[in-house]
Amino acid sequence: MIAYNNDWLKNLLVRNDIENALDENCITKEEHDAAYKKYPVGFYSTNIFTRIGLFILTHIILSFSFGLLVLIFISSIEHALDKLAIFFSILMYAALEYMVKEKKHYRSGVDDALLWGFACTLFCAISLPHDFAGLTNCMIVFIISCYCSIRFVNGLMAVVAYLSMLGILFYACLEFGSVAKAIVPFIIMAASMIVYFISRKIKLQQGAILYLNCINMILIASLISFYVAGNYYIVRELSNAMFDLNLKPADGIPLGWLFWIFTTSIPLIYIIRGVQKKDAILLRVGLLLVAAIVFTIRYYHTLMPIEILMTLAGILLLVVGYGLMKYLHEPKYGFTYKEIAAKNVPDKLNVEALVISQTFVPGTDDGGRKFGGGSFGGGGSSSDY
Repeated sequence: MIAYNNDWLKNLLVRNDIENALDENCITKEEHDAAYKKYPVGFYSTNIFTRIGLFILTHIILSFSFGLLVLIFISSIEHALDKLAIFFSILMYAALEYMVKEKKHYRSGVDDALLWGFACTLFCAISLPHDFAGLTNCMIVFIISCYCSIRFVNGLMAVVAYLSMLGILFYACLEFGSVAKAIVPFIIMAASMIVYFISRKIKLQQGAILYLNCINMILIASLISFYVAGNYYIVRELSNAMFDLNLKPADGIPLGWLFWIFTTSIPLIYIIRGVQKKDAILLRVGLLLVAAIVFTIRYYHTLMPIEILMTLAGILLLVVGYGLMKYLHEPKYGFTYKEIAAKNVPDKLNVEALVISQTFVPGTDDGGRKFGGGSFGGGGSSSDY
């Protein structure tokens, strides 16, 4: 199902853990080098700057190539543009499979550009000529992005698939009248939580190890979408724009008090649960969404000039940050201010034991020493030893 070499993907995960273990002085350089030989990886990958450059260059080549096709068939372009786009997307997909299978590209920039070029071109070729409605467009995006995320293990594609699924729910609710429109936020919140808990269960499965990046991206997206669906500003302004409520600045919305509770409490709940569960995703998303609380309150209630508010907030963050650094100078309750090389410490492998076991040469001569059974104490030893 996955286009990339599965063994190399697994070896790449092990190599990342080996690098983390070396950075934390858990293993020696000799053990590191020996373990690297045990887990070969033949992918062509690049650093972030080269990856960006190859991504841009590949898109330029694709654009010129498509333009050349348009010039060749310019006489009949008015009636065949969608078919030409579908044909070009098929060519891009074939090139993508070739670069992955034969040239062993993995996150090199070339395969990224071909993947997104194929997905976007195919969507435009199907949707634009027929002027589909929002529900149909979301379904097309969901099918394309879902396939791409499964086939090419792409985290951003997984997020697009998740958001398009929420779009399907949103536009489907609009088809069922005013009652469904009123409960859209709660439906989106429920769907977000369902996806979050299902993703957490899938993440614990051994077979999902190659999709950890996709699952983590979906976890982050589901936490954010749960908050966005209950944020007072989003609900009020989106309802006013899409449902023609014609609300004045001082007007509220039905159940406005409930959405204010969601707006101010959900990030704090994320932070508390993140601390309790030692969950970095919950903790970081919660801290990020604290800014959304400040923005929402500041938008509707002016407490003080924005310059003074930002200055006070900056001073408070500096004081709290400095205090936490002093308090966590020695690790307490599983937290420390020191940088940890491993991205997810609770899931970290016992790399040192793994490296030693893999570099140990089996079949070592025992020098003729034989151990016999015994009867004393039932421990396997006896006077015959």
